[in-house]
Amino acid sequence: MAQWKRGIFVGTSGWTYDDWLGVFYPPDLPAAERITFYAQHFPAVELNASFYRLPTANMIAAWNRRLPGDFHMAVKGWRSITHLSKLVDCGDKVELFVSRVEGLKTLRVILWQLPPSLHIDLERIDNFLGCLPQKFRYAVEFRHKSWWTDEAAKLLRRHDVAFVAVSHPRLPPDVFVTTDFIYVRFHGLGKQLYRYNYSDEELEEWVERVRPYLKSSSVYAFFNNDWEGHAIRNARRFAEMLRASLSPS
Repeated sequence: MAQWKRGIFVGTSGWTYDDWLGVFYPPDLPAAERITFYAQHFPAVELNASFYRLPTANMIAAWNRRLPGDFHMAVKGWRSITHLSKLVDCGDKVELFVSRVEGLKTLRVILWQLPPSLHIDLERIDNFLGCLPQKFRYAVEFRHKSWWTDEAAKLLRRHDVAFVAVSHPRLPPDVFVTTDFIYVRFHGLGKQLYRYNYSDEELEEWVERVRPYLKSSSVYAFFNNDWEGHAIRNARRFAEMLRASLSPS
């Protein structure tokens, strides 16, 4: 895994969307070149495909060739671990997943997204986090509001794992700082999450939530509202606002 580096790393959840052609990507850009083009405009991306299927050695090799050494990739954990096994008796699956992604030179964080059906269960998450290889940095995204407690935050802090903050209409917007980086995922608001376009006022609310920690923590923020290129525009604007908040007034 690449060396850890502090900073502000804002990007999108995925990069392969066809409807970004002509909106972000040049209309004639080959699909294989999208990640190279993307990395010229953003410092980080979230790999969502790894949630659905394990990356192949050829995929890892291609990303290693196409991405600069200072790029930051967050890799989403395999759903067979989080949604099928629900974090229980999954040591073999974790080992297999890690064997597939550990060769990624730009890997900075592994994200574990839990299913909405999984209510707070401190023993379950404690056992799972305790069995993970220590050579990686981790973040956990809860999808049920019962997890937003001081007890859950304390447990993640003990494991040095990030408690993912989320912009989602059915989840609290609270930020728990549990390690030396903050991880935020923007899914959208309203009835159609991934078609949502954040306003400056909504983004500023998130700037205010993370501002107290910017000098001591790195920030990873990824926009999942990919429809019509909203994620691209919102990610650029949010990065600008975060950096402006660090400038002397």
